[in-house]
Amino acid sequence: MAGLAMVLTVFNACQKDELKTSPDEGIAKTSKADVYLEGDYLVVKNYEAIDSLKTILQNKSLEEQSRWEDQLGLKSAKTFRAQASDKLAGFQKEADAENYAKELVKEGYFSMKDSSMCYPFYNYFWDCILNKNGVIKIGDVLYCFQKDAQISVMDGKAKTLNQFISKPESCDTAVVKVYSFPKLKSTTPANYGEVAWNRAYSAGEGVRWTLSLYYHYLPIKTVGPNGQDITNQGGVRYYLYFHEEKKGLFGWRDSKDIFHHQHITSSYGNCLEPGTTTYFPATWKHYPNTDFYKINSSVLANVYVDMVFWRFGGLISPPASNYPAPTIFEFSSNGKTDYITSPLNLTIN
Repeated sequence: MAGLAMVLTVFNACQKDELKTSPDEGIAKTSKADVYLEGDYLVVKNYEAIDSLKTILQNKSLEEQSRWEDQLGLKSAKTFRAQASDKLAGFQKEADAENYAKELVKEGYFSMKDSSMCYPFYNYFWDCILNKNGVIKIGDVLYCFQKDAQISVMDGKAKTLNQFISKPESCDTAVVKVYSFPKLKSTTPANYGEVAWNRAYSAGEGVRWTLSLYYHYLPIKTVGPNGQDITNQGGVRYYLYFHEEKKGLFGWRDSKDIFHHQHITSSYGNCLEPGTTTYFPATWKHYPNTDFYKINSSVLANVYVDMVFWRFGGLISPPASNYPAPTIFEFSSNGKTDYITSPLNLTIN
């Protein structure tokens, strides 16, 4: 744990994810280790430790993730999904596979819509630290992430969370707070946070690769009038997401590969200034070299690339549901794996 704490310090990130807080949701200081297990979910000291931990674990292989989890006794959503995917692929009879897929549907880990593995919470970037039910404790507050909401349990008790999930109307709203996730508008808002995606198949259509550009609001932590921490919206953050899958007896399952990324050009702009009706022009352009590079040396099924964050000229609190993301004038990216030589292209104008 001492080694982990040192790594967390070295990799400490300055940006916060989309976790929502309220004025009475202060994080109490603790003398315990930065990260430990309580029941079947992680307890993390503060937001800074969360950011550092996600930075370290996001693009780790399952083997590396499992070794870290074994030290704590955790089974993360990332590990649960991978093991469920392998089990689903191991059935010899389609009826058995279908029955297991139905069990996964109830837990939120399989979609009958496109016969593929998924998550019961909306943000894949947290899969390495959430348990399979999307639960984590930060300081004294217990959080539960779902498809369209975040549940914050102020007393930090799993019993309170379970009572709310089974009977929401019976819980004190001062103890349990629910935040519905706003859907920011972007160039093509087909799904939450997805700007565009492209998918390619192998010659026999037994393998498929997906390349997507996602966005989330960029949180900025400020201090309120009473000295409390408040999270405001200060911009938008874009991520590139790569996913490889193989077709099995019943549906698609995660598949491992090495992802090579070539980011060609980017140009963002036309963002509405908070509190006004005027737009300011594009100020962010990027023209890197044309060489492909590996994300890292790990063999992965899911890869996350932090592309760019866009800061507004002011803060918005709470994040507005109708606030536009920056217009993408141009975005071009290629990706390839060790299985395919022709790149998977994603171009947005």
